[in-house]
Amino acid sequence: MSYPLPPNQEMSIIEQDALGLGTMASGNNSNTLSIETVSQIKYKNLPFYEVIDEVIKPTLLTGTNTCTLAQFPEGMKEAIFKVVLSSKQVNFVAGNRKISHGEFEYPYQYQIRICQFIEPVPNESPDYMPLGLRIRVNMRKCQLPLIPLNTRPELTLTYRLEYRRSANPIDCTEYVRLSPINCNDITINWIPDDKKYVFSMFLVKKLTTETLIKKLQDKGGRTIEETKNIIIKKLTNDDPELATTSTYRFSLLCPLGRTRMKIPAKSIHCDHLQCFDARIFILMNEKKPTWRCPTCNKPCLYNDLLVENYFLDIVSSPTLKDCTNEVEILPDGTWRMYEEIKKRKITDLSNS
Repeated sequence: MSYPLPPNQEMSIIEQDALGLGTMASGNNSNTLSIETVSQIKYKNLPFYEVIDEVIKPTLLTGTNTCTLAQFPEGMKEAIFKVVLSSKQVNFVAGNRKISHGEFEYPYQYQIRICQFIEPVPNESPDYMPLGLRIRVNMRKCQLPLIPLNTRPELTLTYRLEYRRSANPIDCTEYVRLSPINCNDITINWIPDDKKYVFSMFLVKKLTTETLIKKLQDKGGRTIEETKNIIIKKLTNDDPELATTSTYRFSLLCPLGRTRMKIPAKSIHCDHLQCFDARIFILMNEKKPTWRCPTCNKPCLYNDLLVENYFLDIVSSPTLKDCTNEVEILPDGTWRMYEEIKKRKITDLSNS
């Protein structure tokens, strides 16, 4: 979701090229794509970042053959973006930064994103890095996404640098001049291939796991009655998942953390009953964003998550014992502790 700052004379001053392709990068002389086509680019939503403003609009990377790097491979391209930030954009970052252990922490960040240009333009474009990418902001080298470990590990680092980096946004905040007067130079170098790339820069707010959990809980989730109806339908209509039994054993353990779930959730697109713990799922995707359901491995995006109130009611029940890891779901939509059923069967056998 984007929250653009109100337009005024203090907004970012960005050099424009003759074609008006969003922002001027030195050497942008391609006339094959119009500003309307490039401006259709919408980057894939990143749950942990809230877009506050668009600092540099989507811009086609073309560049020149002149390279200012000390050492570079043959054929490397270079594009230079010049941007003066608005007072509001500066204040968002400078006014909210904190010092921790002698270093600045930035809740608001300047974030560079690069994607591949594909036609027809998709609804969302995921991050995708050009080959051999290097980025300098005011001549300071940016920390870039890692090169995947499976990228020919037998090669030396110098050769591996020419490969494609992992698809992640780039935080360049610490290299930016936080001034509404001074110009910032953003220099991008890459090795051209048969693909086209689009560059943008955003002002974003970094969201915490707790913020995402609260947003998820504020959605309300799936109602108890709705889940009950789903259970009754599955258990009475011989659902393929439950075809061999008239009841269903539901694990209270999160398949990710193997601990008792506290906030059972799953995607609106998942048709199985099993849930996972929302907090553990979000924490894991903060460290390594895959956003896939641990039960069925289907895409499980943050915006598609729902808290399952039926199962939340179970894990919150005062009658549930600490040692209970499974419950049995009955055809009428009610449930009972599975451990008690096992004990009863063992007792019956021993008395027979």
